[in-house]
Amino acid sequence: MTHVLEHANRLVVAIDAIARANDALASLARAQRSAIAGMRTSEVADVVAQQRAIGRELADAEESRRSAVRSLCQALKLPEAASLSDLTRAVGRHDADVGRALATAADHARKAVLECQGQQRIVHAAASSVVAHLDGLARQVLAHANRAGVYASTGALSGSHAVRGVDLVS
Repeated sequence: MTHVLEHANRLVVAIDAIARANDALASLARAQRSAIAGMRTSEVADVVAQQRAIGRELADAEESRRSAVRSLCQALKLPEAASLSDLTRAVGRHDADVGRALATAADHARKAVLECQGQQRIVHAAASSVVAHLDGLARQVLAHANRAGVYASTGALSGSHAVRGVDLVS
């Protein structure tokens, strides 16, 4: 029985780490959205670096979760494809407190993942808006350059100067 509880506790710790990482990513997404809206590129770069570090932590926590699930399934003699609900019920038969802790950690992780996904969708929309705005500005500059006679209708530089070779010496 202690073997099962050890594996269950490992799973609780791994799921909690996943929840904390997603909470941190959601918080960073809010900061990233603010930096994007203010066009503060250095802040965006800082946030991306922090997200990368938390992403590595999240990957490690996910690997720990998978390992703990495999071990717990073997200890409980359940198939590896058992759901978290099945694991929670089975662990609850051994120790109700650990079963509740597992259910609470899973619920927190689910909410954290959903919040993180929502924040990431908002960041994506903000970034898409900025890209569309910059694309519009580039099109306006190109249109003005075309009207000024700098570019031909094909988009190439107009005028009689044609490139006839490349100077590789200088």
